[in-house]
Amino acid sequence: MIFSLPFVLTVLVIVLAQAVAAAPWVTTVMANRSLTLGEMARDAVRPKTLLRILAVAVLLAIASVGFGRERTTLETVGMTAGAVVQLQLIVDFFIVGFPLLMLVWPKGGAVAFAAFREGVRQPLFWVLFALGFAALLLSPIVPYFTFGEDLTMVKDLGYDTMMLVAALFGTIAASQSISEEIEGRTAVTLMSKPVSRRQFLLGKFLGILLASLLMFALLSWFFEGVLLGKAWLDRLDPTPTPVWITSALDRMSQADQPTDLLRGVFLWVDHTLSVLPGLVMTFSEVMVLLAVAVALATRATMVVNLATVLAIYFLANVTPVLVSIGQDAKATTPGPVAELLSFTAGLFDMLLPALDYFRIGPALVTDAALPATYILSVAFYGVLYTLILLLFGLILFEDRDLA
Repeated sequence: MIFSLPFVLTVLVIVLAQAVAAAPWVTTVMANRSLTLGEMARDAVRPKTLLRILAVAVLLAIASVGFGRERTTLETVGMTAGAVVQLQLIVDFFIVGFPLLMLVWPKGGAVAFAAFREGVRQPLFWVLFALGFAALLLSPIVPYFTFGEDLTMVKDLGYDTMMLVAALFGTIAASQSISEEIEGRTAVTLMSKPVSRRQFLLGKFLGILLASLLMFALLSWFFEGVLLGKAWLDRLDPTPTPVWITSALDRMSQADQPTDLLRGVFLWVDHTLSVLPGLVMTFSEVMVLLAVAVALATRATMVVNLATVLAIYFLANVTPVLVSIGQDAKATTPGPVAELLSFTAGLFDMLLPALDYFRIGPALVTDAALPATYILSVAFYGVLYTLILLLFGLILFEDRDLA
């Protein structure tokens, strides 16, 4: 039995961080009712609740003094603690986010919350989540025959898998939620609340987007663990400890055991930050495709909407190739056919979203670190294109007869 006061205090801090992160969702589950932001805050700071959290933290801290002396064991425990906190923060974002949204935007926020709740309760949400989960789970054990680059392949396939399931869910959910309410005249009742057409459409988009984000965030959290598992299965050499972690631990000047535990927490944070650029770029693509589906849902049925979104997705991905072929054709064999091909490719390139901007694959192959300015510019492009599509959808919806 090891009894080190710095070690116990470190574990106590980590457990208290876990308890604070768990307070919003635990309070919501125990209350089993919709909470306003003020009610949630009052419930979280009640003396009984705080005493229970503190008691659990102290018991876990005392029990943790039996951990072994091995550095790898403590680092694993620290990484697990970091992963659990991250999962709780994902849940907290949605629990706290909707009360804040309805505080700032009451009518639109209510529409968004209804769309989010409807989307998450659909069996389709959990079927697609299970398919994405299974694909990510199987990806590390599939042989890729890439001569030592299997981890890169797993990363690329993981990003594509999360993008496809989230985009597919968002497209189908938008088609069902918007098209069916318009065709079934449910939207007429909603407009009489009064809720404007702008609040209705933008609220629907935001609610479905957040439901897709929930699926995407949960899959990305599991994806981070899959990458660590793949590195362990392939027995890859451990990556050197980043400089910022070493500097932070040196400044703390703790004993070996607390240092190893904190190193594990920081390693999970660093691992999350290394995956985050790809997640931001990938979800920006999901957002653009969802905006296409929402804009089309004001006029088209679900079958037409889904087919159109799939066609736009494939055409947008092959447009750079078509542009290159058209330019080569004009240079080598000029004529009407080459001119038509070049014009068509240029038209697609101008109208369709440049989905190749959102792909993280080239950076993975070259093992190049993407600068923050590039990631922000790609995300800004996604937001800008999404706003243009939503404006187009509002124009289509403005003239739609709901009676």
